[in-house]
Amino acid sequence: MSVAATPVTESTSTGESRSAHRIVDCDVHPYFSDGLKDLVPYLPEAIRYRLGLHHTETWLNQTGAFQFRLPTNDMYINMSMRIRGDAARDGEVPGSNPAFVAEHLFDTHGIDRGILTGANTAGIGAVRDPDIAAALASAWNDWISERWLDADERYRGSILVAPQDPVKAAAEIHRVADRPGFVQVQLPPLDILMGERHWYPMYEAAVEHGLPVAVHPSATESIFQRAPMLGGVPTYYLEWHVGLTIPNQSNVLSLVAHGVFERFPTMKYVLVEGGFAWAIDLLWRLDRDWAALRAEVPWVKRPPSEYVFEHVRFTTQPFYEPAKREHLVAVLDALRAEETLMFSSDYPHWDFDDPSRALKLVPKEARERIYAGNAIELYGSRLD
Repeated sequence: MSVAATPVTESTSTGESRSAHRIVDCDVHPYFSDGLKDLVPYLPEAIRYRLGLHHTETWLNQTGAFQFRLPTNDMYINMSMRIRGDAARDGEVPGSNPAFVAEHLFDTHGIDRGILTGANTAGIGAVRDPDIAAALASAWNDWISERWLDADERYRGSILVAPQDPVKAAAEIHRVADRPGFVQVQLPPLDILMGERHWYPMYEAAVEHGLPVAVHPSATESIFQRAPMLGGVPTYYLEWHVGLTIPNQSNVLSLVAHGVFERFPTMKYVLVEGGFAWAIDLLWRLDRDWAALRAEVPWVKRPPSEYVFEHVRFTTQPFYEPAKREHLVAVLDALRAEETLMFSSDYPHWDFDDPSRALKLVPKEARERIYAGNAIELYGSRLD
């Protein structure tokens, strides 16, 4: 790697230095144990009524209510299923028991902090009704706080917002930002590129509280009207799953071209489970074309790659496994991975990355930075 990584340390109350967290997992998915019923205690009565969640159990049996659910991927099916069967015990829903997840993921793999990103609620951006979406996002945040963050000190949360209504989304960030355990804002993607002004109220609120903005695939891409497109409508799961990097490319391009990082100079943007090798081609093309077309975007005052290296962070999963190790090393070097890349496992999904194996091809001097150092720098004291 071009820059040798040094061990990350922090000071104790006695003034001595000790090693910081060995591994920070930047993508752990918590699941409902009983679908949207889990959120009922946190929803306003009016929203429960609109969703059919207010009836008695006897009435439910007659009406079939509780069938409302958030948009998700029912079109592109992984034939081997998408969640690990061993991520649960005693008939539980995989990934739904905070105590078991902590034991199965943290204890087994030596993970010191796990950042929770929405699983059941990833598709909230495709909900047509902005008021329902906002209420569900608020309920999710309260549920995460009580059910997961209070269960184990190693969990950290992402503030989920419904981006259909930017003002309400910003208000939700302000409502939750100072709660213990939350480290970032999770913005479900839309068919509106993230450099557009639609997103500015959310960015303003996140920056005010010193929170990075994280984006994760929604499982609605190319399926629902308000979801991002993958350049078209795929036929196969293979196409859909691999193509999930495409919206990230468009969004990073949009953020730079619209001058978002000039407008919000302290903003950090985290691409979770979105790949990273594509960024090299994008940055080379951006720098080249900006040099010739900069008069069109005078607010882009520096080479575009400088904004990305400074403001954008990528997570590792699903990690690349090229036939030649030197190809991966070249990609990591070009991306400045010792500064921009953070480890993620994607637990409990089928393509989970075991931290003891995932980074074996990475040069040793960069591994500690990727496993923990870059996340510690990004999230700071919120990880303590």
